[in-house]
Amino acid sequence: MSLDSILAERYSRQTRVPGIGKAGQEKISNSRVVICGCGALGTVLANHLARAGVGFLRIVDRDFVEVSNLQRQVLFDESDVLSNMPKSVAAANKLRAVNSHITIEPIVADIDRTNILDLCRDVDLILDGTDNFEVRYLINDAAVSLGKPWVFGGAVGTEGQTMTIIPGETPCLRCVFEASPGPGEVGTCETAGVLGPAVAVVASLQAAEALKILAGKKEAINRELFTLDLWLNTPRRIKIARLLEKRNCPCCKQRKFEWLEGEHGTQTTSLCGRNAA
Repeated sequence: MSLDSILAERYSRQTRVPGIGKAGQEKISNSRVVICGCGALGTVLANHLARAGVGFLRIVDRDFVEVSNLQRQVLFDESDVLSNMPKSVAAANKLRAVNSHITIEPIVADIDRTNILDLCRDVDLILDGTDNFEVRYLINDAAVSLGKPWVFGGAVGTEGQTMTIIPGETPCLRCVFEASPGPGEVGTCETAGVLGPAVAVVASLQAAEALKILAGKKEAINRELFTLDLWLNTPRRIKIARLLEKRNCPCCKQRKFEWLEGEHGTQTTSLCGRNAA
């Protein structure tokens, strides 16, 4: 079989999905995505997008695989723990065995204001696989500054939330969450635990939004803040579209990129990963 025939068969079930088709799959295959963080959310995101045929995946994470990760971080196994493997490298190794027709670039680095623009400048979409709001505000600044769409997601305990952000078309993160939570105000997986299925649901919703954008179907994206508690069976959709006009957002309206410019110092005292690069 020719390579074109092999790829057509590989993605045949996806191209049959209304809204994707052959044209949408070609766009997905030619797209470039950066995943910021390769923990619980990031591994599910990377797994979905690699299997969907995203042409270029950049996976950025500073941590190494720990045994406590294996409960929910789907691309790692016990051998990665024993070999003290960086998460981004371990994820890339697994995904290259899944799909050898795409390019995967693992980067072992802490995402901060000195590198965020370089990590995001040459991609079509930014995905949030992080575990703290400081990096999310930094991603938001970078995305708005560069005019790049991004998909926010978070999961702690049994709860999760996600929101799709298209600069100029939807509210940005600071329109919805005006200020970053203070130290200790929100739980982490260290303090509140995390239910693996809650992570998988949130990341799958993020991945679906990513495929809509990459396939050129922005009209299909969710323009609300979606939250859920998987233990209490309580999904909730919060309308946020009006905030784009009602709020004089310092980021997307005034174009003050305070996190990108270093006006907000680091306040995080404990993240979910401890064995960091």
